[in-house]
Amino acid sequence: MINLCLSLADSSAAVLEEKMARYAGQVPYIEARLDYLSEPIIPAVPDGQGTDFIATCRPVREGGRYQGEEQARLQLLEKASRSGFTWVDLEHDVEEAPSFPAETRILRSQHCFDHFPEDLPALFEGLQQAGGDLFKMALSIRTTRELTFLLKWVESLDSRTPFIVLGMEDLGQPSRLLGAFLGNFWTYVAEDEHSKVAPGQLTLEQADQRYQLPRWKSPPAIYGVLGNPVAHSLSPRIHNQLFQYHQLEKVYLPFLLDDAEIWLDHVKQSSLPFSGFSVTLPFKTDVVKWVDHRGSPVDSINTLVKRDAAWEGLNSDYDGFLKALQSRLSLKGKTALVLGNGGVAHTVVKALMDQGVEVTVVGRNPEKAARFSQLYDCPHILFSDLPVSAQICVNTTPIGQHPDTQASPLKKDQMEFDVVYDLVYSPENTRLLDLARSQGAEIISGMEMFVEQAALQFEAWTGLSADREMVREMIRGNS
Repeated sequence: MINLCLSLADSSAAVLEEKMARYAGQVPYIEARLDYLSEPIIPAVPDGQGTDFIATCRPVREGGRYQGEEQARLQLLEKASRSGFTWVDLEHDVEEAPSFPAETRILRSQHCFDHFPEDLPALFEGLQQAGGDLFKMALSIRTTRELTFLLKWVESLDSRTPFIVLGMEDLGQPSRLLGAFLGNFWTYVAEDEHSKVAPGQLTLEQADQRYQLPRWKSPPAIYGVLGNPVAHSLSPRIHNQLFQYHQLEKVYLPFLLDDAEIWLDHVKQSSLPFSGFSVTLPFKTDVVKWVDHRGSPVDSINTLVKRDAAWEGLNSDYDGFLKALQSRLSLKGKTALVLGNGGVAHTVVKALMDQGVEVTVVGRNPEKAARFSQLYDCPHILFSDLPVSAQICVNTTPIGQHPDTQASPLKKDQMEFDVVYDLVYSPENTRLLDLARSQGAEIISGMEMFVEQAALQFEAWTGLSADREMVREMIRGNS
């Protein structure tokens, strides 16, 4: 079972004490951050709730808030150890530890904020030599290369040595999730998004409900979304709920990356059971040359599936986009304007042309629009050339998505279309669709494509059919 350690911090000892009592028994470990207190008062430890309490008074030199004298800090930790705290967090550079009770367990910790260490094994060996019952290293991660180096090293650690190794910052967050499956003694979590005491920390709800970390006795099949950014992606919520609904031994995680190929090369070498990924911006074209087999009709991939030892690349955007259109009209011989020439526009233009649609691409940058249209041998115009009449208009730009929901890529007098399809799905009813409806056009929300492509991904990974209405309600409930 994966253990969670809830980090609690407050300037008031009374509030900290109340929180400790509230969460006692809900998680196996609770860390009390004494360095956040405005006064050096030890909070009372609740009696016998099945939770061990850790006293941490992190000095500024190790990324904490304690600015007082070192001797006074150590005395505070000693007092905590005699007041019911099972564990004391002691930094790597503390050479003369206080006289703790014999039963007190020592967590030796080291934090590297300004650089990634050149010799990680030597640093960890030095931490072990400082003495303790558990050894923690927290390292700032600024690149995917550093992340994969860290994870590969963690896989090599001797399981007989109790450790916690994690990467900080947003790019380091995957190590907090995967570290749970690689032997970390516990995984740190925060009460909520507003009470995190370390960059990249998970919330209790995310760890317990969304990823169900305490449930796993051994690593489940691992899926996830590869992108930059991914913080606001709905995919982890959707796919984890689907996995849980179908009672599958699978988990879906967010992977913020700056280099997809470095990450995927690591995946091929890792001992963890990576089984599939969603691929979002800006990596949809980058992964094409990485896959062993390509099942995508375009040079863009949004779904990776591991089949035996090989990786297949698919594009559920292609079929997801077409389904909503084909349910309303026959496409052969129709004309269409495609607004934008970014990543998803490649899929849209290819899908339309494959169905016999005459496509014109609309862009803002003349050179970029020209290069894009040359790839598909179709005409292009600029937004300044509008209005132009066509039967179908598809918006592939992000204009109108949350939070700028009153924006529209087109004006009311530029709506000379029978059907307007806005790929923005949050909000479901965009300003563009409002304007199109007022001009008598049939409208299609990006929600339809998003639901379908997510369902197709789930089916590619599991072989099971996904309830589209269930997916739709998940999206509406989380948007």
